[in-house]
Amino acid sequence: MTRARLSRSRLGGLALAASALISLGLAACSPALNWRSVALGELALTLPCKPDRAQRTVPLGGQSMDMEMLGCEADGALFAVSRVAVPSGGDADRLQAQWQAASLLQMKAQGSPVLAPLSTNAQALPLRGLTASGQGGDGTAVQARLAWVAAGSDLYHFAVYAARITPEMAEPFFDGVKAR
Repeated sequence: MTRARLSRSRLGGLALAASALISLGLAACSPALNWRSVALGELALTLPCKPDRAQRTVPLGGQSMDMEMLGCEADGALFAVSRVAVPSGGDADRLQAQWQAASLLQMKAQGSPVLAPLSTNAQALPLRGLTASGQGGDGTAVQARLAWVAAGSDLYHFAVYAARITPEMAEPFFDGVKAR
C-alpha cells in the first residue's frame, strides 16, 4: 500500500470514528422534552415523554365517573390528560365547571385564576383554559395551566404543573391537541 493510500485509509477510519463519537454524544444530549404524538379517545395530542396510562373511578359532578388518564413527567413538569364520558343528557359546561373547581381546590389555588387562550395554533382545538398558582402535593409552590374541551360525548382535561411553566413546556402541549 502506498503512503498516500495508507494516510487516506487512516483519515477515513478517523472520520468514521469521529462521526460515531459525535452521534453518541448527540444521543446522550437528548432534549428534556421529547415530544411525541399519542391518542386518547377522539383526540390526538402531544406529550413530551412516554405516558403512563391509568383508569379509575372518581367522584365528579356529584356522581362516580370512569376516568381515563395519560401522564408523564419531564423537565421538572407533570403533563396530564384525562377523559370522562359526559352522561347522556348531561351538561358538558356544568361538568367542566365542577371539574375546574375540583382541580383548583386540590392544588389549593391562591388568588383568582387567570383565564387565557392556551392554544396559539389555528389547527388546534379551542381549549377553555386558565393559569393558576398554588401548592403541589408536597406543599411546594406550583404553577398550573389547565384546559378543558368537549369532543364528541367526552370531556377532556389537560394540565401542566411545574414550579415554573415555560413556553417550551406549554405551547407544544396545548397546540398539539387536535381531533383525529
